[in-house]
Amino acid sequence: MQLFLSYPTLYADICVTYATLSLSYFALSSQSAFSWQSEAWKRVAFGLLSGLALYYLIPDRLDVSTHLFFNFEMIPIILVTFFGGWLSGVTSFLVNVALTEPLSLDNLLIASVLVPLLLLRVWRHKTHRLFYRAIILIAFYRMALAYSQPLRVPWYDVLFYQCAVTGCLAACYHALNFAERHIHAYFSLRDRATIDSLTRLNNRTSIDFKLMSLQAHQKPGGLLLIDIDNFKQVNDTHGHLVGDQLLVQLSEVLMQSLDSADFAGRYGGEEFIVITDRHNTGPIVETAERIRQAMSASVLRLAEGASLSVTVSIGAAIYLPGMAMNKAVEMADDALYQAKRNGKNQVMCSRIMQLDQLGDGPG
Repeated sequence: MQLFLSYPTLYADICVTYATLSLSYFALSSQSAFSWQSEAWKRVAFGLLSGLALYYLIPDRLDVSTHLFFNFEMIPIILVTFFGGWLSGVTSFLVNVALTEPLSLDNLLIASVLVPLLLLRVWRHKTHRLFYRAIILIAFYRMALAYSQPLRVPWYDVLFYQCAVTGCLAACYHALNFAERHIHAYFSLRDRATIDSLTRLNNRTSIDFKLMSLQAHQKPGGLLLIDIDNFKQVNDTHGHLVGDQLLVQLSEVLMQSLDSADFAGRYGGEEFIVITDRHNTGPIVETAERIRQAMSASVLRLAEGASLSVTVSIGAAIYLPGMAMNKAVEMADDALYQAKRNGKNQVMCSRIMQLDQLGDGPG
């Protein structure tokens, strides 16, 4: 009896499947909760990482008939489809095809299972009921296919192996589902503590931590304080709902205008802050001007076809190692006040940056 002599192999296959998928899921959730809505490269990576399990699982198989065999290779493909979406599932299947005979009966069987899952978009409607319906149908389908072939092993070996596969699928599904719920809960709590609920930018707590981190590590950087011009008048004329829409619009302008390494947050009210790794006057002013021009060009559509366009004033400063961070922020605030007093809709640099500009010259 081929199967009952291989309990250690069966146990090892279950452990490898669970460990590979769980570790891959945790690794891809290091910065944000992984899901079928994650970046494309993460979903492809989830499918590729499942290939590590496939590489181990493929040699361990139960030869059911001359042309058909059972092994655990279907498990990672099904699970990454449920948790990573179609891109993860297709990637995992292609890895499996690359590691085996492309037109084998086993690959055709896996494709015939995968296609309905893709058409049903199981990752969008992932529930325990849907999952168990799927794996029960898959189990009956595989058993029916096995019994349509002249068996090379006793029928109870086939039944036992299929039960092991189904049990492994269920165990791994619930383990990943448990991890998914708790990781999503963790990032949700973290966002509530560090993200502004209206603009989805960093909140004051995150800003203060970022500023303290710069000072603690003695890292130079650029500071931009950004304030919407005539914001109180907008609130008084159009209402606070329109004011909130303007805040969201500015946050979108910031995200589109900044580099990925830049840090943006809502400092308070209609005031925003940008912290950059660049500490030379030229690049900082270029960033500020890009934001100012983008905001001037943006238009907020109001009810009944009306529109509203506002400008921003920006105060720029630099933080250098050895400075007090509150002094750098104060200089940016003074520059912002100067921009407001000079007519608004402009960028003003702190005194240190103005001296730096005087020193910029040929040679």
